[in-house]
Amino acid sequence: MAGSDKPQQVSRRLWPLLTICSIFFLFMIVAGTSLSCVNSPSASQAAVEDLKLPAHGDTALLTNVITPADEGREHIWPDHPVEYKTMPPTSGPHFPDPTEPGFYTTRPEFGYLVHSLEHGSAVIYYDPAKLSPEVEKSLRAFIKANNYPEVGIVAVPDADFKYPFILTAWDKMLKLDKYDPQIIRAFLAEYLGRGPENPIR
Repeated sequence: MAGSDKPQQVSRRLWPLLTICSIFFLFMIVAGTSLSCVNSPSASQAAVEDLKLPAHGDTALLTNVITPADEGREHIWPDHPVEYKTMPPTSGPHFPDPTEPGFYTTRPEFGYLVHSLEHGSAVIYYDPAKLSPEVEKSLRAFIKANNYPEVGIVAVPDADFKYPFILTAWDKMLKLDKYDPQIIRAFLAEYLGRGPENPIR
């Protein structure tokens, strides 16, 4: 009988150890999962970029939006010289054809971009030197998720401006020192599709 009790005593001593090991193992799994989420900006950005835009943007994120003076809506031919008082332009004379939404590696002429703004598109200027693969992926995701007939997001390169990223809509501009998907989403929610020609939102 004494011999049969020995295995039971050993197993009773092992239970606390097994319980502690199990808890530690579960803790490591949870901690590892949380850490991988924190260190995965693409996952968090995708959640921001793919979300449906609210009716309006978060005003707390748009305090630095400026409203340049409106320069009119005259249509001109591409061979007509034009100078904009605001750069990059947010209104003014423009060419008959707008720029199609998309990601561009060469900037179209301003006359085409301003026509896009009139339709309600948003034009995002980026400095190619500050464009990381992650930022490009983010911009492309915003473009894909917010594409309406004749209205969308136009991302174009321009290294002539002081800021690495500049968001424009009709009569609106927001300059960014760094790329911020939350601010971009707020800007799009407030101004995308709300140009003076046939607003769609």
